[in-house]
Amino acid sequence: MELEGEGPADGGHSAGPVVSRQLTEEEKAAARTRKAAKRAAKAAALSQEDIAEAEARRERIAKRDEAKKARVAAAKAEKTAAKKKRSAAEAAIDGKGAGATTPRLSKKDRKAAKKAASPAGPPGGGQKAVKAARFAEQNKRHQSNIVEVRAKRLMEMAGLVFEEPYEVFLKYLPHDVTAEQVTEHFEGCGEMAFPGPRLGRDAVSGKVLRGFITFTDVEGLRNALARDLERMTTPLGSRSVSVTKAVGKGTLQLEGTHTPAMFAEVVREMGVHANPDGVFVDGTFGRGGHTRKILEALGPHGQLHAFDMDEEAVEVGKVLEKEDRRFHMHHACFSQMAKVLMARPGCKEGAFVDGILLDIGISSPQLDGTRGFRPEFDGPLDMRFDVRPEVESALQYIYRVDRHELAQAIHHYGGEHPLAARRIADAIALAKRDHSVPERTGRFGEFVRKAKGLEYQAMHPAKMTFQALRIVVNREYDELRGGLSSGLKLLRSGGKTAIITWKHSECAIVVDFARKHEIAGASVPLRVWYDEAVRSKSVDPVASRAGIVVEQALRPTVEEVRMNSRSRSAVLHVLRREVDVVMSDIEAVAVPVLGWTPYPAEAPAFTPSSHTASLDAEASPTK
Repeated sequence: MELEGEGPADGGHSAGPVVSRQLTEEEKAAARTRKAAKRAAKAAALSQEDIAEAEARRERIAKRDEAKKARVAAAKAEKTAAKKKRSAAEAAIDGKGAGATTPRLSKKDRKAAKKAASPAGPPGGGQKAVKAARFAEQNKRHQSNIVEVRAKRLMEMAGLVFEEPYEVFLKYLPHDVTAEQVTEHFEGCGEMAFPGPRLGRDAVSGKVLRGFITFTDVEGLRNALARDLERMTTPLGSRSVSVTKAVGKGTLQLEGTHTPAMFAEVVREMGVHANPDGVFVDGTFGRGGHTRKILEALGPHGQLHAFDMDEEAVEVGKVLEKEDRRFHMHHACFSQMAKVLMARPGCKEGAFVDGILLDIGISSPQLDGTRGFRPEFDGPLDMRFDVRPEVESALQYIYRVDRHELAQAIHHYGGEHPLAARRIADAIALAKRDHSVPERTGRFGEFVRKAKGLEYQAMHPAKMTFQALRIVVNREYDELRGGLSSGLKLLRSGGKTAIITWKHSECAIVVDFARKHEIAGASVPLRVWYDEAVRSKSVDPVASRAGIVVEQALRPTVEEVRMNSRSRSAVLHVLRREVDVVMSDIEAVAVPVLGWTPYPAEAPAFTPSSHTASLDAEASPTK
């Protein structure tokens, strides 16, 4: 699922100020010596063939540059000569200059003579026609050179070795170009891998910025690279498109599609391969991306339960339920999965689930859909996962709450600066007085932009406000806390909950839950003290209970980010359920025994009000 907005998912804590100092002369000399040694070693490693090839390449580049300069100089000289000739002819016609031997003509006659002396153009005449003819001639010459240039580039690349993936990066594309036009431009290069050209668009304007094409073989890549800087024409104009070999991450996630993040890691960490006939839960079905991957690894007697509140997602799940008897779809939120599953026959005893997945946030189809989740896509200001009439929409929430709660929600859930959050809330409060709050996402996004002002980050100024409203309306953080608690009740000993988070605030909730239920490790200093105190009978032993062992968090690989750019911010947390002494119980024993002063209680987290509350006075129109 897709995140919106916040900074690094791991918090991005700084390591503190860096103190610099001046290097001594000895240190500088040593550094120069090391660099010289490295250069010498690199030069020694080159063979005579490598050196000869490099020299030949430099000579080819120098000759190409000289030829280009000569062509430019010749064209400039030709243009200057033509201009001088034209000026002399016009001066003679006007009766001026050294060549003026005839009486001065009338204005009408001079105009006719100049027109006759001008270069002939297409029917209709005029400067526009002349320019059009000149452009057509230039384009004709350009097209005649294309085959020659392509062949030359292919010869230059003949000795180069390219590794997979055979993907090119396209820059300077026409802003209105379509995938079909890109396909047509590169027709004949070779077979393109599915889904063909991928175009990246500006989030605000929708203009095409860049693109990628993956070919099935190296010949397709070579042919595409040979078309570097060829012009691509669209109704709005033409541009010379830069074509280079794609390196690192770059492939774009297509709008409206959903690629499950880290699915291989999820299946492995949930323990599906280790226990293929076990019982597993996908608490966030979405469009079934992870579900299908789990079913592929599940044995014939395994069971998979999925939960979702989105009616469109449930419809997809019901179809899958008919196709696969091992799969069960539940139209319920994942915070209620313990209640739902324990109500099934033979499941009342609990602790029977082997693995649980929670992919937090919003799915790609929802993000790219028409329910108002993004300011870039116009739609109603709704933002509900559950669209039943009794569930409050974003617009209804805005009209219900006062400006204080709205500012807190935008700050705590959107990560907006407190002052910016207040100014946005104040602007909304003013609009509520005459019921003029924009009801469409496009106009509401512009409304927030005016209230907030300029944004230093490269994103829509209203993005954080949209994120906050979505989280509040769907009570996502309460759902996450409830889902973690339900998972602890359902999992058998050794079972794992895999949680994919996308924002630091989601990570913080997972870490907070894990810390509160963390099993005391044998090497933890307080556990060492407790074990010794129990052996010496200084304290009474506390009862063991279900708790959490935190395993190493995982991130997507470079290859996955290249294939699915939306996975770049995902973090996979793995919490294993065990029964042992919990850290919080040991801390409760240690404080009075050791005579320590208890730590002050934590401030309660911000919690939005219930939608059953009465309307705020700011929602009333002015009289």
